[in-house]
Amino acid sequence: MKIPSARRTPRAYRLTRISALSALSVVVSFIHLPGPVQTVAFDSAPGFFAALFFGSADGAAVCGLGHIATAIVNGFPLGILHLPIALGLAIAGAAIGALNLKYGAIPGVIVGIVINVGLVLIAVPALGWQATISFVPFLTLAAIANALVALLAYRGLKGRVHL
Repeated sequence: MKIPSARRTPRAYRLTRISALSALSVVVSFIHLPGPVQTVAFDSAPGFFAALFFGSADGAAVCGLGHIATAIVNGFPLGILHLPIALGLAIAGAAIGALNLKYGAIPGVIVGIVINVGLVLIAVPALGWQATISFVPFLTLAAIANALVALLAYRGLKGRVHL
């Protein structure tokens, strides 16, 4: 039997924390921010936190799975377009984790916000250009709010708690 090193996290533990943070995405998705689409909420904060605290892979998993779970709970308002959005959010989570490791948390969350807001272009077929453009300020506000919550949690727990 191979004993896990202090630097390596057991798979079951990692799966548990990814599942718990993805479930938390659903719970906080019920805290809605003002916007024309129901999914404008705090659902990205757990994924952004996972990327900052645990790294790119966990951040990507929580951002992607959290978005899909949240979209399901809200009735898939954008239909099948939620799948590429989830993939884009997984990329955002991976980018946040990688940039945090190399440059720090602030550049990481800024890129995460930009990617998150940029994903609005995927909604053009469902919403049309005019509605999509009018949705950008609401999505930007939500992405910034999610990033701030994640950043505050990360800064508060970093070095104090070993999850």
